[in-house]
Parts: sequence; C-alpha cells; structure tokens
Amino acid sequence: MTYTWQAILEHVARKIGEAAETEVKAEDLVTPPNSDLGDVAFGCFKIAKTKGKNPAEIAKELAAKLLKDDHTIESVSASGPYLNVVLRTGDFLSRIIQEVEHYKAKYGSSEEGNGRQVMVEYAQPNTHKEMHIGHLRNLVLGASLARLLQTDGWQVIAASYHGDVGAHVSKCLWLLVRENSSGVAQPKPKKPKKGEPETVVLNPDQWTEKVLAELDDTMVDKIVESIPKEKRTGEYLGKIYAEASKLLEENPDWKEQVSEVQRKLEAKSAGWNKLWQETRRWSMVEMANHFRELGVTLDRQYYESEVVEEGQKIVDNLLKSGTAKESQGAIVVDLEHEKLGVFLIRKSDGTSLYATKDLALAQLKFKEYPKLERSLHVVDYRQSLYFKQLFRTLQLMGIKKPMEYVGYEFLTLKSGAMSSREGNVVTYESFRDEVLAFARKETAARHEDWPQGRVEHTAWCLAMGGIKYGMLKQDSEKIITFELEKALAFEGDTGPYIQYAVTRMNSILKKANWDATKGVEAGDRTLLTEKAEKKLALQLAVFPEICSRSAKELKPALIAQWCFTTAQAANAFYRDVPVLEAPFGVKQARLQLVASSASVLILGLNLLGIPVPEEM
Repeated sequence: MTYTWQAILEHVARKIGEAAETEVKAEDLVTPPNSDLGDVAFGCFKIAKTKGKNPAEIAKELAAKLLKDDHTIESVSASGPYLNVVLRTGDFLSRIIQEVEHYKAKYGSSEEGNGRQVMVEYAQPNTHKEMHIGHLRNLVLGASLARLLQTDGWQVIAASYHGDVGAHVSKCLWLLVRENSSGVAQPKPKKPKKGEPETVVLNPDQWTEKVLAELDDTMVDKIVESIPKEKRTGEYLGKIYAEASKLLEENPDWKEQVSEVQRKLEAKSAGWNKLWQETRRWSMVEMANHFRELGVTLDRQYYESEVVEEGQKIVDNLLKSGTAKESQGAIVVDLEHEKLGVFLIRKSDGTSLYATKDLALAQLKFKEYPKLERSLHVVDYRQSLYFKQLFRTLQLMGIKKPMEYVGYEFLTLKSGAMSSREGNVVTYESFRDEVLAFARKETAARHEDWPQGRVEHTAWCLAMGGIKYGMLKQDSEKIITFELEKALAFEGDTGPYIQYAVTRMNSILKKANWDATKGVEAGDRTLLTEKAEKKLALQLAVFPEICSRSAKELKPALIAQWCFTTAQAANAFYRDVPVLEAPFGVKQARLQLVASSASVLILGLNLLGIPVPEEM
C-alpha cells in the first residue's frame, strides 16, 4: 500500500525532476534541519555535478522554475545547495487525518512481508534459576521485534529456548535433596527376625548420603511435600543453585556427587527424573506469569532436553562426513580458513555443549516449520562469534535458509554487573516491585482522591512504560544503566512523558464529548494553518515510514524516538493552539487532529509493548 506521505514525496520528487529535466526519486528528498526552512528538501549536488554548475546556483534555478500553483506545494525556496519545499498546510493535514481515520489500527502496517514466515527466538531464561533483570532486555526487545515484523506483513512465529538440563540443574537438584532429605523419614527401628540384620539408625549426614544414592519416587514425593508451596518457585531454585556453586568451590570433593546426579538425570533414573520434572514445572509456571506481565506471547517453547540426543547424532554424522574432526578428544568444526576459529561441538568426555544442542534445535525448527524464510536469534552481543560459527556449520549441514543474529548489550543497574553463579542477581520480581512501588507512590501523591484500584492500574502502566521505553529507546548495541527516578520522570525522554501526552489529548476529547464516528464529518480541516498543527501532522505522516524502517533494520529504537518526538509535538500543540475555545468549524477540525494524534501515538507505544492509562 502507498501512504499519503509516500505519495506526497513522489509527487514533489516528480515536480523537481520535471523542472531539472532529470529523474528525481522520493528517497532523494530529506527533512530540513530546521522546520522554518520547509517541510522537505532536495540537495542539488548530483544535478550540479552533471551540469557542471554550483549546487547553490542549481537550487536557485529550480526554485524559480518549480510550479507554485500546485495543489500540494505551497512554496519553494533555495537555501545554499538545498531546494526547500513547503507543503500546503490545510490540504496536507486534511489528507493525513483522513488517512489515519480510514486505516485506524492498521495505520502504519505494510505488506512488505507478504505473509512469509519468520521465527523470532527470544525469551530464553533457564529453568532452575530465577528470572533476573539480565533477561529483561531480551524479553522487551524480542517482543517488540515480533510486533514490528507483524506490522510489516510477516507471519511471525515467536519461539523461546530454555536450558532445562545441564550442570546448573544437577547442582540445583543435588543441594535441594541434601537440604531437604530430612523430609524423608527413616524407617523406624524394629526387632529383627532371626537371621535378619539389625536396623541401624543413621545420623543426619549418613541419611542424606543414602537419600542421594537411592532417591526414588516415594522419596521425591516426601521431599516435595516438605517444601512449603510458597517456596516452590524459580527464585527458590536459583538461590539453591547459587548456594550449591559456592559450596562446591569450598568442598571440591562433593563435585563427584554432582557428576553422579548428572549421570542419573541423563539416564532418566526414575527418582531424579521425577524431581527434575516437578522442579522444572515450578520454573515454567513462574516464567509464564512473568511473560504474561510483560506482554510476551509465544507460539512454541523449545527445551534443551528435547534436542540432547539428536544433537549427539548430528555430531556423529558430521564426524563421519568429515565436516567435523577430533581434536584432543573433543569434536570440532575447523572454521579457521573462514576466520571463524574452531567451533567446539562436543566435549572431550563425550558430553553435550550448547552447540551440540543448537545444531539439533535449528534442524527441528525447520522441520516443524518448513515454510520458514527467516530465523532470528535475539541474544546478547557476547555470543556474536558463537552464532557466526553455528550458522556456518548449519550451512555445511545443508541448511541454507537465512539465519540472523540480533545482538544487544548489557542492562545494568548502578550497583553493577550480576552473576547467578555468585548469587548476586537482582531478580525480575524484586526489580519490578521496586519500580512499581515508586510509580504507586508518585501516582498516589498526585491523586489523593483516587480509589486504590485506579492507583494500582495507573502505577502498573507507568512502571511498564518506564521499564520498556528505557530499554528500547537506545540502539541495542549500547549498554543501558537503568536509573529508576529518570526512567519514571514525567519530563524528558521517558515512557511516562509519552504516556502523559496521550492522556492529555484524550482529556481534551473527553471534555469535548468527542464522538469519533461523527467527528470526521464536521469541521473544515483546510482551516488548520498553525505551525504547531502542521508539525504534529508531519509526525503522523511519517509513522508508516518509521514502522517500515524499524522492521527492516530490526530497530525498535526508531519507533521509540518517533514516539518521543511526536509527544513533544503534541505537547507544543496543546500549549500553543486553543482547541475547545476555537470557533466551531476550527474546533472540530482540531479535535480530529487531536484524536488522530492520540490514536497513532498509542499505535507507536503498542509496538513497544507499552500500555496507556486513562489518566495520569
């Protein structure tokens, strides 16, 4: 589809081309650095070079020749090497408002994807650990990318991949059993029959060792029953894991016990497998709740446990085909000649690595979704080389479909970096609650007369606005240091500032008893000639272009920047142009502009996953 702004650019480019007697394309036009110069500009450098003239001279000649009685163009002028074009305000505003009203929630969408399938893999917290703020940027970025690609016409399959097996699980379950073995009662001593050995009562340490060695289904049931329901969470498992890591560093002799747990888990030993299934469920239930809060919707959740065996078979096949080779007992794919180093795909002890399982995961994805045309992986920048090695190895396996790596930098707090192994993580729940408490306090202070439910809803919207906008407004390659007070401020480049702009516009509409179904029919939009009106309408006009660029470049930051600039334009309009006090025809036209602006700004915030409260 061709939107009004694109049609206007093509029209202006054609007119300039006719005057210059050469081809000028819409993409040759730029936005002037100062809106006082014009609405669009054209640099005359290429034409000047072709004709052997000074660009400023060419700009003056074109300004004199270009038609000024055009229905779209109000005036033209030369400013150095640039030709500046001013659009007819009333006509331009009328077309934009009409277009927004016509497309409604579809405004900004395109058919670029043409219904083709793309998988966006994100939302990858491991089980048996708490979800922490290090996961947040991945979740927020991935969810926004999925929305952007959908808006661009792609059929998006949102997928996640969770590490639910491996060393961290073994450590966690090992200590879980050690700490809760007392929940399994020892058999009561009884007088032995003739020829039977006497029952020996074991001390607590001995009993713990016995439970570890002989864990069965009944013991698992008793251990689980001994753990309070409120503790059956990923956060509890994460604390157990961190504690286990420290204990093993202090007591290296216990590492063999963990290795034995790992072997029993891989062998699907009944008791250990049951405990794994139960504790994995705790993590997934908690994870699902967090995903729901953050607006993360998934079509398919993959687990490492699904692909362990197939990954080993793939490594065997790569070894047989000569694609992989043995190196000091390990199996590797040598990519040195492609300047990608050596890709380790199996350890020297024969156990799996991330790479072993990722090879199988990719194969499974394309088997389940044979129509996939793209596969995006949203993972932090530290893994960029790894994914280059993975993608190249998959190509050597015959998987030729495009696979893309979308990297992002750290999210940190003022307190610095975190480590789940060290146990100094800031959990998602504690972070969320801190932000929410701040938003609740600020909202309650501004609205002492509001009922608690209204305060809670508004605080939630502000908290999500502060968190998500703070993580999406910068390009993904930049490190973010989250500062609560700045992120939730009502002034400056923040989510709440943008949310407030929407609520102010909705407040105007509410005071005017605005009826969207009748508003378009009333009012004369050609009477809208104020500079602030035009500046706001220009922001609405470029929204489809920004959506398209954001999807193509995989950069939600472009939408975030558009939201902030549009909120600024809306606030300037609100400040400089009377709406409710204007004469009837002008008033209705301005109300149409207000309604369109609020509608499109909400669409922009939706792409970022940010809700808008009714009032603030």
